[in-house]
Amino acid sequence: QTFQALNAFLIGIGSISLLVAGVSILNVMLMSTVERREEIGVMRAVGFQKRDILKIMLSEAVLLGLIGGLVGIAFSLVAGMAINQFIVGDALLAFRPSNFLYIGLAFAFGVGTSLLSGLYPAWKAANERPVEALRS
Repeated sequence: QTFQALNAFLIGIGSISLLVAGVSILNVMLMSTVERREEIGVMRAVGFQKRDILKIMLSEAVLLGLIGGLVGIAFSLVAGMAINQFIVGDALLAFRPSNFLYIGLAFAFGVGTSLLSGLYPAWKAANERPVEALRS
């Protein structure tokens, strides 16, 4: 029962962390869109379609999620090994096959969150009028 309460608490903390990460990615992508407004305007002026801009911005969001997910997995495994070594005395407990399912789900959820967080900035960048973007 204590283990279930601790597990629920950790899931809650993880969920809040993921929400904060999603908002941070949204903010980074929005700032990137604002800073690159002129560049996006030039791309649209030379013939890039809205969907091309959308693909570029969403690719950046996915890449950000992939890198963040890989770094998160590395830190989680190292921290898990250290904690398991300290508490249980078995550092390799973090490498049980059942844990890899959770690692894969967390990675997919992180990439999905970054993709969802990148949708609005990508849409905003794709729908920017070239004339307005070049004027700024």
